[in-house]
Amino acid sequence: LRSLFFLLLSSLVHSSTQHCYSCAGRCHSDHCNCQMGSCPSTHCFIERSPTEEAGVYKITKGCLRRPSRTINGCDYDHFSDHVQCVCTGNFCNDHIYLNRRYDRKNVTCRKCGERNPDCGETCNGQWCHEDSATGAAGCGFGPPSLPFFYNGPELLYFRHKMCVTMSRGIGPPRKHCICNTNFCNGFRKIGENGGVKSRSLIHTPEPALPMQECVSCEATYADDQANTIACKQHRCTGHFCVITGQRVSTGGSAIVGNAVSSKHAPGLVTERQGCINVTDNNQIQLGCAHKWMDGNFEEIRCACRGSLCNRDFLTASNNVISMYIALCILVLKFTL
Repeated sequence: LRSLFFLLLSSLVHSSTQHCYSCAGRCHSDHCNCQMGSCPSTHCFIERSPTEEAGVYKITKGCLRRPSRTINGCDYDHFSDHVQCVCTGNFCNDHIYLNRRYDRKNVTCRKCGERNPDCGETCNGQWCHEDSATGAAGCGFGPPSLPFFYNGPELLYFRHKMCVTMSRGIGPPRKHCICNTNFCNGFRKIGENGGVKSRSLIHTPEPALPMQECVSCEATYADDQANTIACKQHRCTGHFCVITGQRVSTGGSAIVGNAVSSKHAPGLVTERQGCINVTDNNQIQLGCAHKWMDGNFEEIRCACRGSLCNRDFLTASNNVISMYIALCILVLKFTL
């Protein structure tokens, strides 16, 4: 157990010496590829998605740390025309090999935009999704996904519906739900005035979890302005605290593999901090998931538990490391 304790700490602190292709491009067929640039990480990714121009696809390759996907390989990424591959190994993100081995049942879902949430249209997909604030709904493809959760079949193993309510910045809270039975995101008429209510929000009580005080802020700033954002004094309360950031390099070579360290190249950051309530916390991804292309772009998404643990990325990342260390020490106490 002593060796397991130190192995766990080592895996949390040290980075991998493996490398991934890091590039982006456009092409006129499904067989997109690029092989320029590299970045070091434990996991690599490829993404292919359509552009606004008919028949033209965009391909992106880069690095991941602590990815949300629970199964490696290539699969649909929420939409039937979006593909994401996750892999481990030196330069493993060479090509897209869409894995057809997953036997997912098809479900029929409501498909409506936010301007007409009770439009009466349907779609066939592998799961259904809905935004309760706007009523927008549709079909999902690939692993079921919710923000700040692990994305995989486990998400809907023991529940047919799952929801997360997010409150960030000055905007109203928004509730996102997914489900995997026919018309589980449908609308029904209620009351004498013919109002509508989403079926997927019925019988989804939130568990009795401890509440956390969190920073609630949305801002876009240059790197040297990070400590001057006034809204970081705002607060919200929820089951978990969250912080996300997207950073685009505006000059020089970005050191994007160390986003939670003190090293930065000039860049523009969009940061969102807030709190979430969940209907099930079994698959919540505590800590930080990190995705980047060397020298161009990076994205970090963190969830943590503890008062104001989302005040910055380093604190949110260290929060889960501290929890693992405390757990290991507790195990050692009872076994020695």
